[in-house]
Amino acid sequence: MPKSPLFLDRDGVINQRPRGSYVRHPSEFVFEKNALQALHLLAQLFSPIVVVTNQAGIGKGVMTHADVGAVHQKMQAETKRAGGRIDAVYYCPHRPDEGCHCRKPAPGMAYEAQRDFPQIVFSNAWMVGDSLSDMQMGASLGMHTALILGKEEEAAALEHFPTTARFPSLWDFARHCWAGLHQQGPV
Repeated sequence: MPKSPLFLDRDGVINQRPRGSYVRHPSEFVFEKNALQALHLLAQLFSPIVVVTNQAGIGKGVMTHADVGAVHQKMQAETKRAGGRIDAVYYCPHRPDEGCHCRKPAPGMAYEAQRDFPQIVFSNAWMVGDSLSDMQMGASLGMHTALILGKEEEAAALEHFPTTARFPSLWDFARHCWAGLHQQGPV
């Protein structure tokens, strides 16, 4: 049986979100607690695993495409060393006011992933993120959505947004999926 696709947001899900700033350099990229262990478990349960992340700091001139590429290189290398897997990373470099098709909640990055991985069927996929835009993108494509709690500035907007599930961390989501696999079969 084929594995379900997994879409992950980056900041606040895989790595710690810097308050009022951007992760501009690999040295500023710090994994969330147990995120590497979560990615190890998730690699056994989902395929492909793709990261979709808004990176408006590029459009604002705060960082470059090369800066973001170096951060993602570190993220993927450390994930691989821990036995996990991230099959691809897609990012939107645009500012919110640019009206592009790729900035979440727009589905552009998900469609790009589907072009690269034709086996992706959105109705079988999961979108895991910590923001309203993550949940909106996933819901608009018919994905299962898992909200990672903790983004205080969006708590009110997310309080009543329909999600498939809510978890304190990516690690809790991974453990839930792992337990479900052993109780009911593949995710």
